[in-house]
Amino acid sequence: MENIIDAAIKVSDAQTGSLLLTREDETLYIAAGKGLFDQYIGTPISSSKQSISSIVFKTGKPFFIDENSMVFSSRRKERQSYFISLPIKKENNTVVGVLNLNRNDHPFGKENLPQLEAVTTNIALLLDENKLRRDRERIIVALSEITQLFSRVCCTSQMEVVFEKIFYAVKILTGIKKAGIFRYSKKRPYIVYSQSWPSHLSWKRVEGIHDLARQTLEHRELMVGEGETSKMKFLILPLTSENCPDYIFLGIMDKTIDIIEYLVLSIISNMGVSALENIILFKESRKLTQERERNRLARELHDGLAQILASTQIYLHFLEKSIVSPTQDSREILQKIKSLNTLGLEESRFILSELKGKPVSSHKFQEKAKEVVELFTIPGLSIKTDFQVHINDLPYGACKMLILILQEGLSNIQKHSQASEVRVQIANTDHSISLTIQDNGVGFDQHLLDQKGDEHFGLSNLRERVRLLRGSFLVCSHPGGGTRIEVRIPFEEREENKRVGVKRT
Repeated sequence: MENIIDAAIKVSDAQTGSLLLTREDETLYIAAGKGLFDQYIGTPISSSKQSISSIVFKTGKPFFIDENSMVFSSRRKERQSYFISLPIKKENNTVVGVLNLNRNDHPFGKENLPQLEAVTTNIALLLDENKLRRDRERIIVALSEITQLFSRVCCTSQMEVVFEKIFYAVKILTGIKKAGIFRYSKKRPYIVYSQSWPSHLSWKRVEGIHDLARQTLEHRELMVGEGETSKMKFLILPLTSENCPDYIFLGIMDKTIDIIEYLVLSIISNMGVSALENIILFKESRKLTQERERNRLARELHDGLAQILASTQIYLHFLEKSIVSPTQDSREILQKIKSLNTLGLEESRFILSELKGKPVSSHKFQEKAKEVVELFTIPGLSIKTDFQVHINDLPYGACKMLILILQEGLSNIQKHSQASEVRVQIANTDHSISLTIQDNGVGFDQHLLDQKGDEHFGLSNLRERVRLLRGSFLVCSHPGGGTRIEVRIPFEEREENKRVGVKRT
């Protein structure tokens, strides 16, 4: 700016001068000057006062002060020098500034006007060139920051991280501070990410841009639109591809965007979509890897442990037939071994179903629960069951956990409770399944149990595993009052589940 004013003073044969330019709000400020105090540089020129500069800026016409007009009503009431003020115009005649020149020896004449207007034209060109250079530098810096921003999200598995990067990339480029990202749906789009987004601006409240948003997704190109009710200007950025759900970025704009910003915004959109696609591919790859690993484990289990247990069952059958006159004790021991082996075989088949991604049927689950109950039923101990399972398919994890807790609970009752009666209840709701085991045994002091960490009770590990399934695990007991175990495990209801009859035993 100093070079521009120096060149203008030299060409016009002036001694002092000043260059005034416009801000974004179209107010004038002193950008440079020679013969001015430093504190004046950068100060605004009030449009309310009738200064020469503000008059020239508004009218777009030059203003002379010569011998006949040395006194003028302005900030300086009496001038001691000759003066000319010229508007700086762009090619479209838009006034972007004012050039003021002063000299003491002789006045500016109209014959000087063509030469001085040529000076102001060159100043306008220099200002445009300077602005373009600054914009190019800003775009290069912004693009570098945006590239670094997205280079750190290539391995993320969270879409919110990508949405955040998209917002900050747009903010770096355009200065947008308020934005929201909507998951697009023909029925009702809903917001999935926001930064200072006005809470009252739901999708319905920006109905003026609904058609533009659809066009943006169809043509995959950004647009700018204005809401009917909000009267705000929005930047609409599409985030969609064949492999990615449809998302729409809405940013509240307070300035227009130029062609270079438009191109960089398109790059941001493409980089954001690529990052979202990477998340989808990452999840699919992880799912495929898990499925392959499950299939591998299922094959090894089927060809290994399951075959061994099946062979053991056959040899136990041969052993039972080969014993000529077994005693009552040996017969009971052999029967228990056969029952445990059968339970192990069923357990391996149970795990195979889960590894293959199959849910457990209600019938199979109740059969397995019955087997466990029968295994732990001994003389002097009555176990009553009440099974109310109303859905066809149950998640394997929930079934497995309940069977383990049932085994551990009945085992502890055998070892410690001295109970004569036990009641086992299994029931479900649409979103959970529960197990209750209650006995009439001697009970125990829960305070002492908590101090010992309940290792001897054998349920601490199961309690932690229930917690990982987002379930609840409760043990209630007191000396002489028996023990009650309550477990509830939540799950998502399957669409294909149907109500089945209540089954009681």
